[in-house]
Amino acid sequence: MFMATYPALNKLNIMYLRTPQSAVLAAVIFNALIIVALVPLALRGVRYRPQSAAQMLRRNLWIYGIGGLVAPFPCIWAIDRILGLLHLA
Repeated sequence: MFMATYPALNKLNIMYLRTPQSAVLAAVIFNALIIVALVPLALRGVRYRPQSAAQMLRRNLWIYGIGGLVAPFPCIWAIDRILGLLHLA
């Protein structure tokens, strides 16, 4: 959002998103899709598996921690590209 005022901040655009408007719109669309996708998981719950606390922590960190850090970036980038191709932002 500050790139118009401070052009030197363009170096921070490591995902090469098209515009600040398309980046924000892509993030909003991604969050809306993820919330809709995760509601059934939250309502269904998680199946109980007898395992140690260390195994459970390791598994949950791997699935939800790494997945929560890695998944948004390529998805937001792809949504930004689609918005650019459709001239929506």
